[in-house]
Amino acid sequence: MTVVQHVFKFLLSAYVVSLSLVISSGHVLANVSELLAQGDSYLLVKDYPLAEKAFTAALVKEPKNYRILKSLIEVKVELGKYSEAKPLAEKILSRKVMLQKKVKVSVVDNSDVLADVISPKTRTPYHFAELVDETVVAADSGKTNMRNYVDNKVKASIPHYRLFFLASGKMKLVPKSEVIIEYVGVPRLDYERVQEFYSKIQSKLIDASGTAIKAEMVLVEGGCFNMGSDKGALLEGPVHKVCLSSYEIEKHEVNQKSFQSVMKTNPSRFVSADLPVESVTWQEANKYCKKTGKRLPTEAEWEFAARGGTTTEYYWGEKFDSSKGNFCDTNCDMNVRVADASDGYKYTAPVGKFPPNPLGLHDMSGNVAEWVADWIDTEQNYYIISPKNNPSGPTRINAPDFDGGANEKILRGGSWGGGIETLRSAWRKAFFRGYRFENLGFRCAKDI
Repeated sequence: MTVVQHVFKFLLSAYVVSLSLVISSGHVLANVSELLAQGDSYLLVKDYPLAEKAFTAALVKEPKNYRILKSLIEVKVELGKYSEAKPLAEKILSRKVMLQKKVKVSVVDNSDVLADVISPKTRTPYHFAELVDETVVAADSGKTNMRNYVDNKVKASIPHYRLFFLASGKMKLVPKSEVIIEYVGVPRLDYERVQEFYSKIQSKLIDASGTAIKAEMVLVEGGCFNMGSDKGALLEGPVHKVCLSSYEIEKHEVNQKSFQSVMKTNPSRFVSADLPVESVTWQEANKYCKKTGKRLPTEAEWEFAARGGTTTEYYWGEKFDSSKGNFCDTNCDMNVRVADASDGYKYTAPVGKFPPNPLGLHDMSGNVAEWVADWIDTEQNYYIISPKNNPSGPTRINAPDFDGGANEKILRGGSWGGGIETLRSAWRKAFFRGYRFENLGFRCAKDI
């Protein structure tokens, strides 16, 4: 550590001590801005227990203040208090995302501090503004020099907010003691930061929740069926007869609890123990299945199991039913959304929440699309030359991971981010093996 770093650390520590003496150890006389300043100072020197104490005291005074919530989440994560951090993060993530730090400003008692920026005709008890700077120190003289530092000649100073009032279009430094601010929504960058914390929190809680339950397998009796469809994309045809030996396939998509317990990692965007693992590559899915004594199902095995003896476009019939699977509904942000239908979930749903198909398998239509073992064949349609018995797809030798086209692996089943046509039993698509997207998951199969 350099001399400059030692000096900085010493001065910062001295500042924290002096600040603590001014505010008092019990926080009884401290206001929110003072508690925030104290918490931030402790956070800088990594004194997490005292930072937690300051932020907790501030939150008691302003329980809706996202700024306090965010800081307290960070501290609790550092302290390993994940179960306490989770509900705090969920409070922030339930709020509207804003592009600016928009706040509602109300004056304390009968203060006229906002008289020069608010019209006399205004009758509202609060005024909307953008919080430009959270703490600006200005001279006691009241001159709004619009600077973020103290002039050397100023011996006494008071903390201000720098606010841009939206109605009047005026900027003003306002003493913190004269107004009360309430955050409206959460700025996008802060929201994304809390999302990162939340994923880490959920992952740690998954680790702490014990051993994963052994995946339930469903026996699929061997038989023959007509694979493919002549009603969808060209890639789905021609319809051809396939016969399969008996095998077992997992009843549910692999959830994050199971994946994380085996792979010691979790790539998912939407993190929770009972949600399907997603953002998983084909290689990761293949490795997981091998580690658990199983394998990825072939494409023919997957479709045979998904149909469950049916011959219709969807396993439940020819027409789409929004109650049967998780797709891009009215709450979805994708351009394929179905505006007049809802499945109850914006993103992924916990595995098994939708009705099973005739074989008792859940989420074969929707939730996350599922990797299968087969390569895609773009040069000649494999469906034309596919063997009748137990087809396993085209063969490839030493295929590069990121070379597209014929070196892609097939995925099936549609997802929360896909249109209703992707939930059809014959729907198929392909991506290169290293592709990682929050729509992609898998389930394993096993020979018997």
